[in-house]
Amino acid sequence: MHKRHSVSVAASAALLLFAAIGFVGCDDTDEEGRVTVNVTLNEGGPIESDVTDGGVIFEDFIPADFWLRPFNEFITAPRGDVIVERYRVTWVRTDGGSGTLSPHEEEVNIYLPIDASMPIGSVVRLVTWADKTGPILAPLAGTTNTIVMQVTVEFTCREPGTTSEIKTQASATVHFADTL
Repeated sequence: MHKRHSVSVAASAALLLFAAIGFVGCDDTDEEGRVTVNVTLNEGGPIESDVTDGGVIFEDFIPADFWLRPFNEFITAPRGDVIVERYRVTWVRTDGGSGTLSPHEEEVNIYLPIDASMPIGSVVRLVTWADKTGPILAPLAGTTNTIVMQVTVEFTCREPGTTSEIKTQASATVHFADTL
């Protein structure tokens, strides 16, 4: 009987250990975050940037569509709202030329409600006034030359009440020219 009791105690201890591991592995704290944020720029198409418009320089604000989805297949609906807090714009020259635009960051407050089965539209400042008047783009004014770059915008989001960040990004091809 003593041997049977020790086997039963060992089995119970193993069961408790597996249950504890399972409980720790399924931590349901608010820090986890249960949604991912998806984004597209300019509806997924290329972006045409006019360096000047009748001699006037305008910054480029590009449409960005955001939507939420559950983090994994076990979560059937997003838990809460998400706020896009900032984004970083980076550039890579893709036309074989030299020089590129400087990266820049923007602080924003874009609210994405829980019922985001449809995209939530917003805009991001892609090309600044300083970019268009700088040494890379300014020489295009009054010419038929073009410059092509790939832009990547990385967004940092947060679910209210948590400290964990949700990162997402989107890329697009940008054609710079002066359409005269």
